[in-house]
Amino acid sequence: MNPILLCFADGTSFFVGLAMTLVADLLILRFRVGRVRSILNVLAVTGIIFVVISATPLPLWAYALWLIAATAALVAGNMATSTRNVRFVLAGLAAAATVAFALAELPHRQMPHIDVSPRTTIYVLGDSISAGMGTGHKCWPAVLADTTGLSVVSLAQPGATVRGALKQSYGVVEPGAVVIVEIGGIDVLEGTDPAIFAEQLEMLVSSLRARNHRVLLIELPLYPFKNAFGMAQRRIAAKYNVAVLPKRCFTKVLGTKNGTLDGLHLSQEGHDAMAGIIAEVLRKE
Repeated sequence: MNPILLCFADGTSFFVGLAMTLVADLLILRFRVGRVRSILNVLAVTGIIFVVISATPLPLWAYALWLIAATAALVAGNMATSTRNVRFVLAGLAAAATVAFALAELPHRQMPHIDVSPRTTIYVLGDSISAGMGTGHKCWPAVLADTTGLSVVSLAQPGATVRGALKQSYGVVEPGAVVIVEIGGIDVLEGTDPAIFAEQLEMLVSSLRARNHRVLLIELPLYPFKNAFGMAQRRIAAKYNVAVLPKRCFTKVLGTKNGTLDGLHLSQEGHDAMAGIIAEVLRKE
């Protein structure tokens, strides 16, 4: 996959954009005229665009506050009539908002851990990322079973949506299981209403948690302006105390050398890499 696309898919563009905007807002206090200021203006605007289209699923009010602070500092830095004190105050507010915005996202990039015993059964609900494309590859659930010695049952089916995962969940029969939910990519690509996606995902997760299963939800890499899907995942995960595998992890698999067949569906190298990441999450007691 294209490295630039990966940068946006894994959330790196969010932090790059914040850094670009912050540097521009601060340096424009020093360079008030000339070509450097023009470059800084371009840098700031580019940074703002990077942040907005990163689809980082943080609250819209947080985006609004940061945009206001960053834009106000940029405008004041370019206005000949603005006083030094005003410029410095607005730049300080922009810096504080930028740091707060970055810190709000950082916890969502941490790798979770789930304690498992040799008797724990792992179930996988998902689409073709987990079920494969019928190409004869050993899919990552099977690789996970081989490398960890755990019992792994894959209920994943090619083409599945969240609605399909609800049906798959009926096959989770072992009590106290760990259920890995890799689903939603097709919902995003096919334009499912985010409200319907959220409703169905909550039905799935609440049903699994009501049966005392532990859940690992694989966060979706998102393309621009699809924040609502990620916000739904994070809200539901927090509500039901569900572990979330950060989108940077799945994106890392997509970026593995020869990791995909078509930029999305996993090759054998991709399945091996995915199994390795999931194995890191499952901590044996």
